[in-house]
Order: sequence, then C-alpha cells, then structure tokens
Amino acid sequence: MNGLVPPEHITEWIPGRKTIDSTAQGWRGITLMGYRYSGLEVEIPPMRDYMIVVYQEADTNMRRRCSGPWQTERLGPGDVSILTRGEQSTWQWDDAINVRHIYLSHSAISDTAAQIFDRDLAGIEIGDHVRTSDSMIPSCLAMLEQEYNGVGVGEDLFIDALRTQLAVHLIRNYANIAIKESHAGALGSVLRKAVSEYIEESLGDPIHLEDLASIAGLSPFHFSRRFKLEFGTTPHAFVIQRKIERAKSLLNMKNMPLKVVAADCGFSDQSHLNRTFRKFLGLTPAEYRRNS
Repeated sequence: MNGLVPPEHITEWIPGRKTIDSTAQGWRGITLMGYRYSGLEVEIPPMRDYMIVVYQEADTNMRRRCSGPWQTERLGPGDVSILTRGEQSTWQWDDAINVRHIYLSHSAISDTAAQIFDRDLAGIEIGDHVRTSDSMIPSCLAMLEQEYNGVGVGEDLFIDALRTQLAVHLIRNYANIAIKESHAGALGSVLRKAVSEYIEESLGDPIHLEDLASIAGLSPFHFSRRFKLEFGTTPHAFVIQRKIERAKSLLNMKNMPLKVVAADCGFSDQSHLNRTFRKFLGLTPAEYRRNS
C-alpha cells in the first residue's frame, strides 16, 4: 500500500485480534482501536495519524529501533507508548499483550497548536516514546471507551472535547513546535476601507474582534497586529474612539436625550457613556454639551 497508512489498515502489518474499532462511529480526528497480540517483531509502517498505545494487560520488554540501536523498556498495565506519524520503525516484544490504540489525526494536532499559539506553524514534531508514565492519557482513554460502549447525549461534542484535550496534552508535553516568522505588514487600503466601513456602520452594536478579523480573513492575533500597524492603535481603542466621536456629534443635537445618545453609539447605558467620556475627555457628556 502506497502512502501513509490509516488506522483501519494497521492489522496488515501487525497481526492480532481486534477487540475495539470506533471507525463506524464517525468520530472526527480521533480513532479508538483495541487489540490482543502475541509476542511479535513487526515493521510499523509510516502511519497517517499519531498513535498512542495504552497497555491494559502487559508485562513484557518492548524494543524499538528506527535508524539507530534498539531502545528497550519494561512495560506493564497503564504504561503508554507514543508513535509519531509518517515514519517507519521496528517494534519487538516477547509476551502476549492487550492494548488500546488512540489515533489522533495530524489536523487535530496542527489545528489545536495553531489555536494555542495563534501563529502560522512551520512544523510540529512528536517523536516516538517507547514508555512514558502518563496518568492523563489512560483517563481520557476510559472516557473514550465509555462513549464507545454507549452513545450518550452530546456524543459528538464530548468526543471533540476529548480530542482537543488529548491534542493539547501532547502539544504541551511531547511536541516540538516551529513557528513561522511573520513578515506581514499593515492591512492595506482595501482592507482598511472594508474594516473602517464595518465599524462605522456597526457603532450602535457590540463590535467583536473576531468579527473584524473575519472581514480581513485573518486570525484575531494576526488581525490585531496588522490593524495596529495600519491605524496606530488597537482595534478596541479605535472602536471606542469612533464611538466617542459619534457621541460628540449627536451631543451637538441639543434635544437628543443622553440615554438615546448612549444607545445609538453602542454603550450599554447612560452610565457607561458617562464613564467612557470622563475617562477619555475628562468631562461628562452633559458638560461637553454645555460647552459646545
């Protein structure tokens, strides 16, 4: 078979009796498998996904070799092995073992890492670990098995949460992350106009950073950085400035009640308008109106 090997084809390289298979569940980015193996020496092919092995019944010497010498660890129940993706290696053990495999897709890891660092990633590396003691992974496994054995309310959301939890855990404890150097400049005239028009049209409503970033097709992190280069201030400070300028214009209409001015400029109430005015201008809206 050419290319990277998905979890459902692993038995073509590691013969064993399958005890669990979650592929029919349609879980996104995560797969749960269970196997009973006799003592074997096998070539693990370049896998499509990262593989986490949790040993249920085991008392054996586990040996691994990639390009260098053999690595050997004594494994027992609750121990964990982690196998990287896209790399061939040889594994050997002498005794019968009962294991669970958790497979995490590359996108599950990379998308989570991008959210954590809010930066473009040059690469992610999670190396092989023949043995690690890690109480969190067996705990997540137990919850995965519970979902596998009985569908509950909100199964998809729960599985997504477990997938994210495992991805964050691997990134925190086992991954090397390379961040791309960013050379992005300011927003430019087209995006500046689009963002500015949106802000002006939405001053009476809550304006969220995520909404502004989506207009530019950027993450909130990248948008904030490029916005500041373009406007010389943060998105939040710019929006407040525009709300104040609009309020000043409305205050020149002497008959408009202050609570209407506050609502029309997107302040939660008149008190919010008063506090913001005093903070930025050093006087209240009423004082500004009297002086104008």
